[in-house]
Amino acid sequence: MSDTVLATELRNRLLDALIDVPGTGDRAGRDALLSGIPANVRASLIRADSQFVDLANLIEQLERLGRLDNGERPVVIVAHNAWRSSRGTDLGRRLMEMKQEVEEAYGREEPLAELTDHPEVLIFGGDGEWVTDAFLRQAAFAGRHVARLLVPRYSGHGRLHPPGLGTGWLVAPQLLITSRHVIVARKKEEPVASDADVQRQAIATEAWFDYHVEGDSSASVGVKEVVSGDSTLDYALLRLDDSPVLADRSQLALARDASLLARGSRLNIVQCPDGSPLKFAIRNNFCVGKGNKPHLLRYLTDTKGGSSGAPVLDDNWQAVAVHRGFKAVDPKYYAGEADRRDVAKYHNEGVLLADILDDLPPAVFQEIAAAQGWD
Repeated sequence: MSDTVLATELRNRLLDALIDVPGTGDRAGRDALLSGIPANVRASLIRADSQFVDLANLIEQLERLGRLDNGERPVVIVAHNAWRSSRGTDLGRRLMEMKQEVEEAYGREEPLAELTDHPEVLIFGGDGEWVTDAFLRQAAFAGRHVARLLVPRYSGHGRLHPPGLGTGWLVAPQLLITSRHVIVARKKEEPVASDADVQRQAIATEAWFDYHVEGDSSASVGVKEVVSGDSTLDYALLRLDDSPVLADRSQLALARDASLLARGSRLNIVQCPDGSPLKFAIRNNFCVGKGNKPHLLRYLTDTKGGSSGAPVLDDNWQAVAVHRGFKAVDPKYYAGEADRRDVAKYHNEGVLLADILDDLPPAVFQEIAAAQGWD
């Protein structure tokens, strides 16, 4: 990432808004904007007595940091803290909008190159957009079993920056699944990671459960071992450490057969896009059909980089696939179709769980089957 994250116009609007946040005329009020940023980072910042100069310096310095070592975005944290001090006001509304703009400004991971450029044709619409109370309760339950993954990156004896980010989720009380490329954590232009580096990165991975706000503490669990994985199916199964964080969690329900999943069916994704706090993609979410390989599923649910490894769930909240990548849809393909052009934003692809389950060692499959209550 370059030194500059924000466009000048956005930076100026954010600075003007921060000046209007109650309390920022005092040093203590400006310090409060840094809550959630590590102490060593706060201590390294050059400060000023003037409100304007201090806030401008803070934004510039935090912007130049890019992402923190834990993958969080410091300017997003500042914008969120400012919003918390102004919620319920017009200023708070503007800050929330700017926070979303700042999140976008930090960029995303590259899409998967092998996804087709030509959009799928899908008839959107059908039943109403309402959902039941039970649906939302099931969504909340699913969210408790999905984690943000922070993957330290190594090359031989050296550490690479920034860390890798992704999403993982529980298929059994201590078994977490994600995409293999999440723990490989290499960009296309970087040298291929050695097997030793990948193993080291996997064991050093942190799973952050209950991750709702950047800068706030979450429930982190380490990795004990790599249980299974495959590069063709692009999955990695990790056994997590013994931890009280997992004591009151079980696992997501798995769909062993996705053959009944019809074109146009709803598919939901619980994810940490761009390494951000947990988000639920439950709108504009349609199954397209099989991908260009039999183990792949194609859908139009919104995702971003950092969503890789997330569960793809049907409307009964059973996981049918592991999300692995996206590609932006060229708007011109839907230019003449008003009911589609604002909905079809990405082509997404996931690996069917049925194929992953078939690839597992028998003992591991039995462990998952027992947790799922399968006969």
